[in-house]
Amino acid sequence: MASSQVDSAQRNRALSAPVTLLALVPILAACSSGSGPETISLPPASPKPAAAPSAAAAPQPATGFTPLPTPQQVVAALPTGRIDPFAPLAQPRAAAATASTGDLRFTGVIRSAGRAQALVQVGDQSGAVCVGRRGLCPGSGLPALLPPDWAVTSIDVASGRMVLNQAGQKRVFNL
Repeated sequence: MASSQVDSAQRNRALSAPVTLLALVPILAACSSGSGPETISLPPASPKPAAAPSAAAAPQPATGFTPLPTPQQVVAALPTGRIDPFAPLAQPRAAAATASTGDLRFTGVIRSAGRAQALVQVGDQSGAVCVGRRGLCPGSGLPALLPPDWAVTSIDVASGRMVLNQAGQKRVFNL
């Protein structure tokens, strides 16, 4: 009986080998399906265009359109700024220093950040003045509009009034 079991095991092995081989043949055939480098075809390389003349390199604008300037033209058209942007601003012209109260125009009052300011025009310059020597507004960074011997003594926003002291003389301006 032991020999019959050995014979049937050998027979099963003998039958399974060809079946396994038959199952592997289609798999191997699919893997080696002629996709080697000899069957790959690349598209033909496009020929490089001949060197175009320089006039053809610049695009021509369509009819009815204005061509935009080149970056070089834009940069060349910009004015060169101040040489030193951190240098102090130029002081007002001497005309303001010799101004009289007749040259001063009181044009309005405002309240900004809780501080009263008067709008004035001295000669051809205009701006805001605050209470104090020469009407300088602290923190504005602007030059003084009033001459050195002038001082703003009070600004009343509600009544539209500014009081100015010019060399010891009191001048009152109303809107």
